[in-house]
Amino acid sequence: MFTFRTKLTLLTLLPLLVLIAGVTVFAIHQSARLSGVQSEILKEGLLEAKKAELKNYMELAYTAVRDIYEDPSLPRDVAQRRVAEAFHRMEYGSDGYFFVYDYDGLSIVHPRLDHLVGQNLWDFRDEDGKLLIQSLVQRAREGGGYTEYRWDKPSGGESVLKLGYSIGLEDWGWMVGTGLYLDDIEQVVGQMEQHMLENARRTILLMAFFTVSCLLVIAVIGLAVNLSEARVANRKLVKMAQKTFGFLEKERRRISRELHDGINQLLVSARFKLERIDDALDRGDHLDASAALAATDRILETGIQDLRRLACDLRPSVLDDLGLVAALESLCSELAERQPVRIHFESNIDSRHCQPVLATALYRITQESLHNIEKHAGKVREVRVKVLRRRSWVYLEIADDGEGFAWRPDPHREQDGSGMGLRNIQDRVDLLGGRLTIEAAPGKGVRIRLKVPFQRASSMTSGERSDGKVYTRTFGG
Repeated sequence: MFTFRTKLTLLTLLPLLVLIAGVTVFAIHQSARLSGVQSEILKEGLLEAKKAELKNYMELAYTAVRDIYEDPSLPRDVAQRRVAEAFHRMEYGSDGYFFVYDYDGLSIVHPRLDHLVGQNLWDFRDEDGKLLIQSLVQRAREGGGYTEYRWDKPSGGESVLKLGYSIGLEDWGWMVGTGLYLDDIEQVVGQMEQHMLENARRTILLMAFFTVSCLLVIAVIGLAVNLSEARVANRKLVKMAQKTFGFLEKERRRISRELHDGINQLLVSARFKLERIDDALDRGDHLDASAALAATDRILETGIQDLRRLACDLRPSVLDDLGLVAALESLCSELAERQPVRIHFESNIDSRHCQPVLATALYRITQESLHNIEKHAGKVREVRVKVLRRRSWVYLEIADDGEGFAWRPDPHREQDGSGMGLRNIQDRVDLLGGRLTIEAAPGKGVRIRLKVPFQRASSMTSGERSDGKVYTRTFGG
């Protein structure tokens, strides 16, 4: 039998259960609506990425043949034959190639359909009725542009939507084009929508389980449950988890950009240079082959340096090998080498007793702050970096005498792109349960101060320097 208090509690929670059901239905509706919006945004983003990739391939291809195309000492027919052969050999991925037509629609190069070479396709239409060659030539005459059309995919054998990019070799009246197939975009969007549906399904089941569990607990024990603190704690956990995953996703995007925009382009350029060496050796031009080999060596050296820098950014070895203080000194020293600035560093931290999570967070905050100083502070003469431990707290202060900026903190407003560095610092401090203060004004520099709970790596106390003598060092100047 239910007691009066239990019955009263059940009657009190009935409107709450109805509200939960209503919120669930509303959430499902909003999820479906947002799914469509996110699908469109994803499609647009993938299409823009395809365009950028196409333009990059075309720029690399033109770089590979530019010396031949712009060489006035070569007879025109010889230069045209070499350029055509070079485009015929260039491929990327499983379905990537280059094709060449003249401005009258005559096919000059088509690696996948050799039988088209020599044919005039000026009036050729794709399955949608588009005058394909005329459109590509028109974009080329306009200085380069994109064209969507349908074409048979070599690896699939069926006609799919394709995005083409064409440029013109005006001196010869040639149109050079390449393209990427767009069927994978629909596949990615479909997978995302399926993933969102599965997440919504799991959410509904979890909410139903939570509701039933609450009713059973209340019916058995007959006690009123205070959910306010649980909700607050849950929101904090969700927020912390979101911030953690946000850091991971931003780092993944940064690494992806580094690999695609830097190392990938260097490797593609090196490949084209090697093809040029092969072509020069076939022609017996050892001078050209030697120059191309030297250029390839420079490209690979740049790629090696980029890889080393990327590995250091992911996890600096000095932080693991020598500890937090040495890692912070390394950041200060590197900035002083790059910029004419004097950096005063102070610390009383014993790195042996600093937990890796705390050390990593303080290192990243200092790294972000020094990066902002280098990039945005203008003419800076002096920078102060202090990391001090006082009892159970660690205090970090980073100040400069640069140009500064107008700072009006608003915790309820998301920062735009100009404030992402400060937003990242705030998120890291929040994850550590600390407090952040930013003081800034135009012409008066910026001072960032924070305090976070000290996290001990072990219970050892011998040799610990918690409130001892402050260690100072100056870099640059």
